[in-house]
Amino acid sequence: MSTQSGFSAKTAEKLNASLPIDITATQVQHYPELAKLLTDLSQRITPEGVSVQVKQELHQAEEELRHEKHTWLLQHILYKEIEEFLVDSELKNQDVALSPDDKQFHTMLQECLTFSEIGDYLRCSPDPSCKVNLLGLTEESIQNQNPHRKNLGYLQQKLIPRLEERLADRCENLQSFQEAEAVLDSSPTLAKSSQLPALMEAQKRKLEEDKHQLERLRAAKEKQFQTYYQTLLDSLHLLEKLITKYRLQSQTEHDTISAEWLVGKCDGLCLKIKLIELQILCDTYTLETTKALQQIKETLHSAQVEAEKSKTYVTKTLQTYESLGSEFDELVMEYQRLKEETDNKEWALSELLKSDS
Repeated sequence: MSTQSGFSAKTAEKLNASLPIDITATQVQHYPELAKLLTDLSQRITPEGVSVQVKQELHQAEEELRHEKHTWLLQHILYKEIEEFLVDSELKNQDVALSPDDKQFHTMLQECLTFSEIGDYLRCSPDPSCKVNLLGLTEESIQNQNPHRKNLGYLQQKLIPRLEERLADRCENLQSFQEAEAVLDSSPTLAKSSQLPALMEAQKRKLEEDKHQLERLRAAKEKQFQTYYQTLLDSLHLLEKLITKYRLQSQTEHDTISAEWLVGKCDGLCLKIKLIELQILCDTYTLETTKALQQIKETLHSAQVEAEKSKTYVTKTLQTYESLGSEFDELVMEYQRLKEETDNKEWALSELLKSDS
């Protein structure tokens, strides 16, 4: 089983390196037909997802483009160098007067360059197949108007050494900039500058390799992140399962036992409170206290019976008075008035007797 897992891991790693995919060893092991299909595709498709034939055609087109670009860059460098040479000559003429030969050479070169530049503006359409030119002019007719066309050999013979000297100075400057740390090197700078293209190509290849290495590292980092992330998810799932199955189940049992224990403890406390209450009652109501309370009860009961009898008598008396009507009320009022007068006279008589004595 371990051998098969190792083979699946190697196959998955090989497929991920050959194709822009991210397949795992488990998927390779579970879907062998898919792994076989991806293996066949890896022989027809590059790691960038392009077919091998298209890759070859693209490589050929890039080589042709590089060649054309190289040719254009050479011409562009020469053109720019001639422009800068003319500008430098004009600046030099402002400081120090040029010799007649140099002035003539400068004028001839400027006019030849102008006639060459005019030919770039003759075409009215960017389509190379279109043969319509400005005002019907052609490059040949423009060059025929150049008064110095017979002296092109003389111009080239005199211009080429100067351009070579200027380009050599530029190469030396580039080499000095490239090897700024090797200032004490005694080898000729111009000889080393001839190796500058190869050196730049080597540095470019190294940068491309570093870039590919960084891309591989990034892909490996993303793959490692996915692995860690999946492992973390699996760990969390397992932890949740353990908590649900063991921790929560044990907690439920623990809570049930604790609840039963608390219920028993509560019942015991209730019984203990009841016992204390009975003890207090027993200590409070002794035999003598019970007899005294019984006598008090009997006395209160007798008083209650007498009060009930008195209440009944008064009630009957009131009912009798009420049955007599309003005439009895007048008699009662008269009796009350006479009684008050009698009381007043008795008080006055007693006061009079006190004063006499």
